[in-house]
Amino acid sequence: MPGTSKAARRVALSGTSLVTVMLFASGPSWAQTSAAPTQTTAATSGGELEEIIVTGSRIRGVPPVGSNLISVSNEDIKTVGATTTADLLATVPQLNSFNTAPRASSAGFGTFAPGLRGLPSSATLTLMNGHRLASAAANDTGPDYPNIPSLALERVEVVPDGASSVYGSDAIAGVVNFITRQHFSGAEADVRYGMSDGYHSVSASGVIGRTWATGSFLAAYEFMRNTNITGSERDYRVQDFRPSGGVDTRSYNCPSANVVIPQTGALTYAAPGFRPGTINYCDGNAAVDLLPRSRLHSGFLTGRQELGERVTVWADLLYSDRMDIIQAAPPVETLTITRTNPYFVAPPGTGATSETVLFRTDNLFGADHLNNTDNTRVGNSSVGVDVQLPADLNLSVYGTFDWATNDAFIPGVNPVALAVAAAGTTTATALDPFGQRTAPSVAAAITTYPTTVTVTQHTNLGALKLDGPLFDLPGGPLKFAAGAEFRNETFTQRGYVGAAPVPEDLDRDIYSAFGEIFAPIVGAGNEAPLLHRLSLSVSGRYDHYSDFGSTSNPKVGLNWDPVEDLTIRGSYGKSFRAPGMRQVGATVGAYYLDAASAAVLARDPSRGAAQVNTVYLAGGNRDLQPETARTYSVGVDWQPHFLPDFRASATFYDIKFDGAIGTPPASLVFTDPTFASVVYRNPTPAQLAKLLGVATPVNLPNPLPQIGNLLDERLGNFGSRATNGLDFDFGYHRDVGFGTVFAGLAGNYILKFDTQLSPTAPVSDSLRLGLPQWTFRASLGATVGAVSVVTFVNYQDGVTNSFATPTGTGVYSADPYTTVDLRVTWTLPDSGMTSKTELALQINDLLDKRPPYFPATDGIGSNYNPIGRFVALNIRKSF
Repeated sequence: MPGTSKAARRVALSGTSLVTVMLFASGPSWAQTSAAPTQTTAATSGGELEEIIVTGSRIRGVPPVGSNLISVSNEDIKTVGATTTADLLATVPQLNSFNTAPRASSAGFGTFAPGLRGLPSSATLTLMNGHRLASAAANDTGPDYPNIPSLALERVEVVPDGASSVYGSDAIAGVVNFITRQHFSGAEADVRYGMSDGYHSVSASGVIGRTWATGSFLAAYEFMRNTNITGSERDYRVQDFRPSGGVDTRSYNCPSANVVIPQTGALTYAAPGFRPGTINYCDGNAAVDLLPRSRLHSGFLTGRQELGERVTVWADLLYSDRMDIIQAAPPVETLTITRTNPYFVAPPGTGATSETVLFRTDNLFGADHLNNTDNTRVGNSSVGVDVQLPADLNLSVYGTFDWATNDAFIPGVNPVALAVAAAGTTTATALDPFGQRTAPSVAAAITTYPTTVTVTQHTNLGALKLDGPLFDLPGGPLKFAAGAEFRNETFTQRGYVGAAPVPEDLDRDIYSAFGEIFAPIVGAGNEAPLLHRLSLSVSGRYDHYSDFGSTSNPKVGLNWDPVEDLTIRGSYGKSFRAPGMRQVGATVGAYYLDAASAAVLARDPSRGAAQVNTVYLAGGNRDLQPETARTYSVGVDWQPHFLPDFRASATFYDIKFDGAIGTPPASLVFTDPTFASVVYRNPTPAQLAKLLGVATPVNLPNPLPQIGNLLDERLGNFGSRATNGLDFDFGYHRDVGFGTVFAGLAGNYILKFDTQLSPTAPVSDSLRLGLPQWTFRASLGATVGAVSVVTFVNYQDGVTNSFATPTGTGVYSADPYTTVDLRVTWTLPDSGMTSKTELALQINDLLDKRPPYFPATDGIGSNYNPIGRFVALNIRKSF
């Protein structure tokens, strides 16, 4: 617009989504919208207009045609009361973390990035301001949700549709884009303290910013700390399911040992009495964290400045430091000792000279739990310049520079020292598996065997993009975007598993080119009956990876408005996920299972009752290929003109996901012909030497006993997933005489989710294997003067799974899991010390709902929130 500053006319952030008009802007619930495919504007704080850029498109002002858009505003973030991005996204029914207390995957050493609609987290691309992020996980090369200070978030947008044609790798299930505030003048501070049964958390954050005629600057900081919750602190956990027709899942590798002797076969003798047929049972997860102790520091800086009339420079920087202390059970051990061990105790009347002892190593470590630690320090930065060219074209040149360091520490048991101590013949050298008499020096040799690893990852990207109008069509200007990227990713690991070094140096280069066209075929200039508006979007992207090759992915989207208040939309596209660098090049570990352990963990049906000592390999595979997907969706958005306060949206989606990366499942590795090549029965010395030569020994005894089975279970492209379902969203927002009232209902219903673990394996229904079929979140609230009251209902149902019975397996359907949240906000009088101040009371899980029972997995039938009823108070003040 001539006569206004460029900062007011547009946001100088290439390829990102900063603001989307919300029809339900003041209502505290997620809004799922499919914005009209026209250039949209919104008022800035200064009253001028700025151009909006929407997630899912490379063209300024063009939303993702054919796809629905799930979005939440800064005001909604405040109303929900989330202190971290993981807490915030636990309110989205389409995400796997819905209504849980999100924690990192891989026992705390993976990512904070739940997937969409039951698909793996790696199938969803995470962005900040439209730019890629660095991973901070020791066990993964996918990025976490960024730890952005809550006061720095402008909004979050989710496009639950394939988007590799726009963004490249990882956008199979969709995209989550965290968008930060840019234009803000003043200061805000927020402090919150919350508690539940045996748990508390505290957070504090602040933001300052200034906007001037030609630029802006913002800085934000947040601190968060929470305590942990262990299994023993929640009384609804169950481990003995025999009263429900299940089995007793309590562990019999306990601090008080159990003994089996060859003469009596499977008959057990429980220490210390050693009476025949007795067993010591214990809760193996009592001291294990359901939620770990965490501490977080995060800071964010952003700035942009016009240089003359046509050039704008900008930069963003996010840095976070997170420490998790993860309480875990001491390792369990099963080993044989003979009567030469001074602590050997023969069960009375057996005359045994050797025995197998099953025990947990509490007495060696001196505690009923171990503390694993995971410290991640992550920096994500972007810098760029936007140049306005003639004919309303825009050239963006930008770079992304991300880095992350992860320090992981996991205590462990030295298998060689344990074997030596088991064979010890004096009290100074022998292991006491029944008590605390092991010599301190022997115990130290056994327990001083941690995994200590430092992982460093970098993502460096350079890109340029040209976009703008080409020519006019009857429905409006035809627009395009075209560009190219170069990206380099590195993964470096240093450290040890016990005494074995595990160095990794991985590197890849990616060259990409992309293009997109938006064609408004029918618009105000040529509309006809039942053809109010018709818009087409076509996009495509080519990516070449230095380590596995090239891939091309197209997408087509269509929006048809038969009348002004109704949009029918559809999309079709192909997407991919490149194998993570760690999946390609991760250190291969060699693991040992004795015959007794193999009978449980790697049972070979061809061996009958006599199982054998087994070695298996696990780790990366340089022959991995990309995971691929075909996606399509059809949806409708309706905002009736006769009821302007109401809106409705529904989307049917269908995803076919092939080449899923994983390991051969234990249930199929011996029986499925697909995996025949990874099984070596009675391996020759040459075969054993060749495969062990590519691996790092993790718990291999020395000397290695006779090996009956060798399994090469390195990662591979195994299996496929086919799923479809419905997303839905309804909202109502109305101004009334006493204030405003609002209500909403948003959710997901999975119609089908079939999984096939190999081309020759049977198709299994994941909806009968623990995946929730129904998830939704309802909201109802009102604002009366200075007080706002909102209640949320979170619902999850359709969880059916199999469980072990004494004679095989059974099927059980869990009850629904429904929780109620409450948020009350009071704006204090606008004078003196209380000026611009809000007090809020938050109660999550108001009714302290017990998770639904299931006769397995600790008695819990689905994902749930172990925090229970959580009460928090917070104060927020603007200056």
